[in-house]
Amino acid sequence: MTKGKCYLVGNSHIDAAWLWRIDETIHVVCKETFSRVLELMDKYPDFKFSQSSAQYYEWMEKYYPEIFNKIKEKVKKGQWEIVGGMWVESDLNIPSGESLVRQFLYGKRYFLEKFGVEVEVAWLVDSFGFCWTLPQIMAKSGIKYFITQKLRWNDMTIFPYNIFWWVAPDGSKVLAHQTVGSYVALTRGENIKKEIETLEKRHGVRELAILYGFGDHGGGPTEEMIEKILKLMKRKDYPEIKFSFIIDYFKRLEELSKTIKFPELCDELYLQYHRGTYTTIAKVKWNNRKSEVALENSEKLASIAKLFGAKYPHEELTKAWKKVLLNQFHDIICGSSIPEVYEDSEKDFQEVFNIVNKTIKDSLNTIASQVKTDSKSVVVFNTLSWRRTDLVEIDVPEENIIVEDHAGNEVPSQKTAEGKLLFLAKDVPPLGYKAYRLKSVDKVPEYKTDLEVLEKDNKIVLENKYLSVVIDKKTGVIKSIFDKKHGVEVVDERKGANVIQIFEDCPTEGRAGILGGGDAVVYDAWEIYIFQQRGGVKYVELKEPLEIKVVEKGPVRATVEVKYKYSQEGRPDSFFTIKIMLATETPRVDFELHADWHAAHRLAKVAFNLALESDFATYEIPYGFIVRRHPTSPYATLEERAKWEAPGQKWLDYTDEEKDYGVSLLNDCKYGFDTSMGLLRMTLFRSPRHPPRYGEPWDIAKGEFMDQGHHVVKYSLYMHKGSWKEAGTVNKAYEFNYPLLAEITGAHDGKLPPEYSFIQIEPETVILTVVKKAEDSDDVVLRFYETCGKETNYTIKLSKEIKVSGVYETDLLERPLNKLEVKDNAIKGKIGKCEIKTLLLKTP
Repeated sequence: MTKGKCYLVGNSHIDAAWLWRIDETIHVVCKETFSRVLELMDKYPDFKFSQSSAQYYEWMEKYYPEIFNKIKEKVKKGQWEIVGGMWVESDLNIPSGESLVRQFLYGKRYFLEKFGVEVEVAWLVDSFGFCWTLPQIMAKSGIKYFITQKLRWNDMTIFPYNIFWWVAPDGSKVLAHQTVGSYVALTRGENIKKEIETLEKRHGVRELAILYGFGDHGGGPTEEMIEKILKLMKRKDYPEIKFSFIIDYFKRLEELSKTIKFPELCDELYLQYHRGTYTTIAKVKWNNRKSEVALENSEKLASIAKLFGAKYPHEELTKAWKKVLLNQFHDIICGSSIPEVYEDSEKDFQEVFNIVNKTIKDSLNTIASQVKTDSKSVVVFNTLSWRRTDLVEIDVPEENIIVEDHAGNEVPSQKTAEGKLLFLAKDVPPLGYKAYRLKSVDKVPEYKTDLEVLEKDNKIVLENKYLSVVIDKKTGVIKSIFDKKHGVEVVDERKGANVIQIFEDCPTEGRAGILGGGDAVVYDAWEIYIFQQRGGVKYVELKEPLEIKVVEKGPVRATVEVKYKYSQEGRPDSFFTIKIMLATETPRVDFELHADWHAAHRLAKVAFNLALESDFATYEIPYGFIVRRHPTSPYATLEERAKWEAPGQKWLDYTDEEKDYGVSLLNDCKYGFDTSMGLLRMTLFRSPRHPPRYGEPWDIAKGEFMDQGHHVVKYSLYMHKGSWKEAGTVNKAYEFNYPLLAEITGAHDGKLPPEYSFIQIEPETVILTVVKKAEDSDDVVLRFYETCGKETNYTIKLSKEIKVSGVYETDLLERPLNKLEVKDNAIKGKIGKCEIKTLLLKTP
């Protein structure tokens, strides 16, 4: 038996912000850490160091160019390794699929431009779990290898692999390494021996990578560590030890894979710990979702406006994207930082919103000015890639206004409770618009639609041609949602739906990471404790409304408003106002929740008790979906039982296979969910304490309570026959998050007709998410993905204004792979199951 070999990888895990602000990271943590590392390299020429995060290098380039230039020298000399390939070490559950693409796009492009380095290792040592679609995003960004250590922190089962092929739903794979030790491993010889034994037992490999160096607030390797390593190198009774880059270790593993069959894992890497991070600090998550939506809309609309002479604001949008990506750093977006970090984050997002709102407004104005109109009109824009019907709200100061389509047909409308004009825009073209006239009249007629409101006895009934919704006046809870078309009752009448549940969520000892992390009691901001309370789960349901009333009666939308109060001893009262809404000709019940939240160590969920049964639920994940078994199922494995709070994005579906009927829960800003037999819940917010500031004692009883104040959450129940795939749940969730946009304009001449589509993609199961200017030219980039797990042929139809001289499929960094044919301004091709595709449209 060989003594083995140890690859010692010097590093410093630097948090972009956490117990300190970003400013301290720039001017203290990065500056001092990198300066010390450079000094050590001068003294110890064999010493090597690995560092991730393009953002940190850009900070050095901007503020400390002398440090930046020295780093460039050390990279050339082979002492400094650039790893990660991302803008920052982000969270991998909350950011959208496109955000994760941009992490690699901007990160890898920066390293290529400034250092000439093609980064191949994704370095995510501290992020809180990893979505299943990540290997595809990595592979299509030129990443071959992935390293983490975080799965050591699991609290129910030990993660079974240290070396494995991680395979995405589309079949893409990367070689993955879960380190045996931490990213701040000790360099003692006995540790090295033990870890080699572990690796040999699991995988038959006696070659080990150890990440060493102080981290979080920086520091990196010390001279003392290096001297210890040099002494170990001389000992003949220890494995061969060498200073190394992590890429060297992966190249060796790749070589070993020719003779050793490493396991394949076709699943997410769910972290059985830090489950509260899907919810903590609701505002940063709201900002994230809204900015992602607005950035995609900005790029699409600016690309169309460019066809009519407008300037594409490339620099401004890149700046906005980078601010969003920075705030997706795992300790920022996950809610585990000090209050000052979120003050800074709020300023960043306000700057993002200023950029995108101006871009959208200017672009809409440019496009609307090209539409021929004969009177005051509203041009309704659809930024999604399929024809859709949805509500439009506009501010119109005049009282008596009616809406007409361009053929002169009157469209039912109403004034909302807030005084806006509301109407249903039907069949708005894909990535296009439809114009409606706004006419002043002496009296608005009474429109008759399928919408009815009935109040009798102790219930309020909202009804359209699809659904009948019964709300209990005594409790404010929905007692019934009956699908009239298919004859299906959706709600368990005994328990009701849209029930606000408030759980005690006090930090409690007794649950710990198995191989790392310690007891969860010290991680108030990160953890959920509702299932650990002494004496059992403690919660109340809000079923005694302060007020319940009908505030809108149609003809376009009916709304019931319910108000509740929650009292906690020693705290100001919390108040909930929930609007329950049913629109004409819509198989969906919408909700808008306003909360004035002042509770301490409490967690709020909204629960839907369903008259449906299934062992599984399907969740949206970045650029894809995943099916998870309910953790309470009698057939759930220990790994499945550990997922008692799970991450999702815009939608979650619960389908009863026997009834061939399901319910999709859509949302506009939430990421934490749980399910069991007949129960679907979304976590709204929680109120742990902030962690202490850097240098203060770690006292979990002293931090300020989080998420106090006003919250707004929009969500919706979409009822459907058949599976979520057949029902188009993904499209409905996009529609809920990407509302139709409206631009009011006067009468003017124009080249464009009253209804038009600029880009359309078929089938609708392939969704176009990106239309943008290419990074290196004025060419146009399209990105789309297959949503239902089925290989299919696609067709993209371009309007005559989009002149194309050639089309290339590219990787996610916009580097051409192969040429495609364009015929009659249409592009046809094949897309694999769950695949993300990027096309570059060459413009003359």
